[in-house]
Amino acid sequence: MAACGTARMREDFVGAVGMNKITRFRLDPRDQRNDQDFYELVGSDDGVFGCMTLLGCHDVCPKQLPLQTQIAFLRRKMLKAGLT
Repeated sequence: MAACGTARMREDFVGAVGMNKITRFRLDPRDQRNDQDFYELVGSDDGVFGCMTLLGCHDVCPKQLPLQTQIAFLRRKMLKAGLT
């Protein structure tokens, strides 16, 4: 969280860890929720559209998680859900 410039500026921002967890559930075929359900959770400026893509989270992740890829995937899915 300390590496995330957005999280330091916005108290309600979900952050990379939260978005990574949401992406994990979104990709799980056993999860019965659809993109619109996930859009309700993170389809705002406090969620995936609030990320300024500074990628500090990606640079300092101790587990070397593909946070940049996860955030991009989630943005594409949430954009499609928001347009329908």
